[in-house]
Amino acid sequence: MTRLDPGRSARIARLELRRTWRTLIDSTRGLLLLAGGLVLLALYSLAIGLAAFVGGTELTGTSPEAVRFVTTVVLGGLAGTISFVVLQRTVKTNGDPDAADGLLTTVPYEDVLVGLVGAELGRVLTLLALPLSALVVGVTLGSGRPLLGAAVVVTTLVVATLATVGSYTAGLAVKLLVARSAFVARHRTALGAVASLLVLTGWVVATDENSARLVLLREAAGSPLAWTGDILLLSVPALGGDPVAAGVAAAALLGALAVASVACGWLAERVWYGDPIQPDHVFDATGRTLSDRLLADRVMTETRVVAQKSWLRAKRAPFTVQFAFAPFFLIAFRLESVILEGTVPPNLPLLVGLAGAAGTGAAFTLNPLGGEERVLPLTLTAKLSGRAFVSGLVLAGALPGVTATALLVVGVGIAGGMAPVTLAATLATALSAAVAAPAIAAAAGVVFPKFGGTTVGDREVVIPSALAFGSYLAVLGIVAAPGTVATLSLLGTAPVGGPRLLAGGVAATVLLAAVAGTMGFLYAATRVGAYRLE
Repeated sequence: MTRLDPGRSARIARLELRRTWRTLIDSTRGLLLLAGGLVLLALYSLAIGLAAFVGGTELTGTSPEAVRFVTTVVLGGLAGTISFVVLQRTVKTNGDPDAADGLLTTVPYEDVLVGLVGAELGRVLTLLALPLSALVVGVTLGSGRPLLGAAVVVTTLVVATLATVGSYTAGLAVKLLVARSAFVARHRTALGAVASLLVLTGWVVATDENSARLVLLREAAGSPLAWTGDILLLSVPALGGDPVAAGVAAAALLGALAVASVACGWLAERVWYGDPIQPDHVFDATGRTLSDRLLADRVMTETRVVAQKSWLRAKRAPFTVQFAFAPFFLIAFRLESVILEGTVPPNLPLLVGLAGAAGTGAAFTLNPLGGEERVLPLTLTAKLSGRAFVSGLVLAGALPGVTATALLVVGVGIAGGMAPVTLAATLATALSAAVAAPAIAAAAGVVFPKFGGTTVGDREVVIPSALAFGSYLAVLGIVAAPGTVATLSLLGTAPVGGPRLLAGGVAATVLLAAVAGTMGFLYAATRVGAYRLE
């Protein structure tokens, strides 16, 4: 058995942390994120400190059950947040060491693993330092019991360490599954999208006062899971903590940490040294894909090839089309009544339609030039006109986007019992915006192009700029505004209404969509056709 070298692991951890720091300070975006994060941490820490002080002053008159419940909520929220973030990072970026071929053939993998997990724990503890300090100072000053503050520190650090190691282990398990299962490797994009949707659904369920989250917390507070609170109760003898429960809780935390550490090492060896399954990608010169059957002889070959290229790139690097899903996160709160109450809000079909329209344009046309990445010189010198190129990008977004938007609006509208006239107005508004959205996004993308890459895992991808996304949404919002107001009037949520407003609003959106879409397409095509590399 290889003997662990703590010094070597510490050097690897320091290198990883130094890279993280350089990533933050070497770019304007990183500096803004750093500054904004510090401000938010300071505000949250102040609120946590004040709440802890108030809770500490009232501690002696509090029941043990209340302490166990609060401890379960705080530690559960902390562990859940850390686990979610670290799991995502492990699967996407930190689950493999940089320069693995050289590092893993010269350094024992145990040293590398301890260094990577140690760096991840260092990031977690750095973010946790200020809030935890505020919590400890607040509860110590409020209760006048330094022993309670010490118990809070130790318990929080153990839970944070367990969450970090456990979620890193879970991330390695996911990577091993992808490496060993041909089905998962071939469909990991779709499976990842489903998993993200399930996480979003769970988060929405957890927002209601009577949500499953609170129900689970109440049940957990009355179970052995809440015995961690007895560790804190023992530091306040007047509250009557149970020494046996506290001992069992401490043993469970440390035992779980030991098990997670062993499992982490077992998984790391198999993920890093294993030979992953490579899904078959056999090229068939005579084969016809679904897009070939749909588009051949109906659109120009150049346009079809650009659209097919865009779909293939999105399949291989889903991160490049992340903005297409962003609008749906904005309507997450409206899903609450659907999930918890079984009812469809009257304005949900309209919101879903507008989100679908926004996603249609954001998928492929927000960065026409920068999205070509290293093949941009070949694209510009090929026998491909600007109109054919932009047409292909527009088609890539419009064909699936308009179809999905129509199905979503009609499906949600029928499920919610929407009146036919209102459903027709909603559908017309959403489809008009969806048809024009890719061309509007193309114009925004050539005005605010982005050529710099973003590192995701072991590869670098180019994503659209936030300026392009923001300006695109602003124009699309103007286009959809008349139809939106008109539709809301039928739902009783607008101050005025009537048939004239409905007809005029929907007609205005259709007209604005036609004008904005045409102008956006012509402008983008002209800019792309005339673009020259410096």
